Amino acid sequence: MVGGTIAQKVLASHAGLDDAPDPGEHVTATPDWILCHDISAYSGIERMSQLGFNEVARPEDVVLVFDHYVPSPNERISTQMNEMERWVDEQGIEHFFDAGNGISHNVMAEEGYSLPGTLVLGADSHTVTHGAFGAFATGIGHTDLGEVLGSGELWLRVPESQKVVVENTLPDGVAAKDLALAMMREFTTKGAIYDSVEFHGEGVRDLAMHERHTLSNITVEMGAMAGIVPPDDTTEEYLDGRAVREYEPVRPDEDAEYANERTVDASSLEPLVAKPSAVDNIDTVANCAGTDVDHVFVGTCNNGSWADIRAFAERIEDESVARGTDLVVTPGTKEALKKLNASGLSNDIVDAGGMIGTPGCGSCFGAHGGILGEGDTCVGTMNRNFPGRMGPGEIYLASPETAAAAAIHGEITDPREVF
Repeated sequence: MVGGTIAQKVLASHAGLDDAPDPGEHVTATPDWILCHDISAYSGIERMSQLGFNEVARPEDVVLVFDHYVPSPNERISTQMNEMERWVDEQGIEHFFDAGNGISHNVMAEEGYSLPGTLVLGADSHTVTHGAFGAFATGIGHTDLGEVLGSGELWLRVPESQKVVVENTLPDGVAAKDLALAMMREFTTKGAIYDSVEFHGEGVRDLAMHERHTLSNITVEMGAMAGIVPPDDTTEEYLDGRAVREYEPVRPDEDAEYANERTVDASSLEPLVAKPSAVDNIDTVANCAGTDVDHVFVGTCNNGSWADIRAFAERIEDESVARGTDLVVTPGTKEALKKLNASGLSNDIVDAGGMIGTPGCGSCFGAHGGILGEGDTCVGTMNRNFPGRMGPGEIYLASPETAAAAAIHGEITDPREVF
């Protein structure tokens, strides 16, 4: 019998199967966590009722985070949030994080919910982020959310798995975001549709957990169902004293079969950007140097951890944001904001001319807190630069280090030349 990939083995264990199912098979699996947020939960509750369920089957496994609309931008959203808060109490959901706690994926990672070998079904496309911890984590729609809330299980198709080996380590001045953008250049937006991508090699093992978070987070932009880093000592050290439950790490069998294998040499990479308006429109920062920048946004579920914000803020210290360039920094979690304040770096951002937002998604999805105007150009650390994503302006996706260089100089600048 052929061995299984991480995706196959996690799905087998959560579907009550002794052997890894083949790609293309369908399983009915019971997740460890059902994740939803202020947008998806409201629709999911409605779908749950339409499907005939009056109660959540396993409230102890539901995690609800208010992250997209915080603080509430209008009366309608406030009313919806009030209704969801009442629903949380009625259903006995304990894992509830209200406005101000941060982004759902960042909160789950920081609070020890993201665990190796677990199955996470989340009503948000960037649920793939939890693959950084060795989980099989994937996004689901509102109807699937209603079904899994009501029944406690969900039907899934077992994906093909692709293997990526990252040889060597990143050179100085090159960030994990640059590796993630290099992956987008390798795969494009259609290179892993409904597949699971497994990351291996020295270049991945060398990454800290927040950097693996950035890498797994981007895989949904390749069309992937999951983006998984095998758990190792770095994972265990991060979870020591943090994990909210016991877990069983899952690693691929030596004879696991992959649909495709790719190799990337990390040592050859340089700072990259995704130019407007596609995530796979990759170019070097050097080639884009000199492009005027009207707005810099730092945060999101891709680069909003404390370590990401610190990497940016330390480069802003004793500097000034360029005249004509706005800077908005939105920490990914409440803890990230508290550390920013305790370190004094929040003062450095403000003194440089920047603004600090409420922990959450911020302006990434274009609802509030820093929307672009017609003709504006933004350098942001988010994961999407679709037309209209943050208003009518154009977005370049980049690392926190490249964002810092752009904020100081008011134009796209290679961070290796200034830091």
